[in-house]
Amino acid sequence: MRRGIVANGRQAGFTLIELMVALVIGLVIILGAGQLFLVGIQSFRQIELLGNKQAALTFATETLVRDIRRANLDPATGEPEIRFADGELRVEFTNNGDTGDCSDGSMVVRIYRLSNAAVSASEGWSLNMGQRCGADPTGSDFEPLVTGFADGGFGRDEDETDEANGVWVVEFKLIKSREDANETDDFAFRAVNRNEAID
Repeated sequence: MRRGIVANGRQAGFTLIELMVALVIGLVIILGAGQLFLVGIQSFRQIELLGNKQAALTFATETLVRDIRRANLDPATGEPEIRFADGELRVEFTNNGDTGDCSDGSMVVRIYRLSNAAVSASEGWSLNMGQRCGADPTGSDFEPLVTGFADGGFGRDEDETDEANGVWVVEFKLIKSREDANETDDFAFRAVNRNEAID
């Protein structure tokens, strides 16, 4: 006798037990796929956050250190033209052809500071840079460079910085996780002004 046809000629379907087993198997597969999807989203967010941290640290070692190293000496005092006050780093240096907005040999002023407000709850504050030839940059000159900073997460280590010898210790506080913006990873790096160090 073939399945689906009963002896009296009526067509038979699946039994209730067969349907329940099929539903349970389907539910387990859907729950497993959903769990994989959630794990994938969480992994993507963590990778994005780590990428932001890497970008911030790479920026620090390349851009900030380069600007601090080549800061000019003030002719009047003999000190480097570097000021770090109220969460703002101001550096003056002579353009050696790598700053397209200014002519070669002209004075460039760069200011680094955190944005006035968080970009978003998960991205934190951005580090902004403003640049102008021969004068301090104004509000419209500033543009964001990297995100991922905690509130007040850009400064200098007052105890370790040795301005007399041209050693600057810059500190970053980067958001550790998107769930808690108050938890931070703290980084510090040293930059030496070559003009002051040679002097």
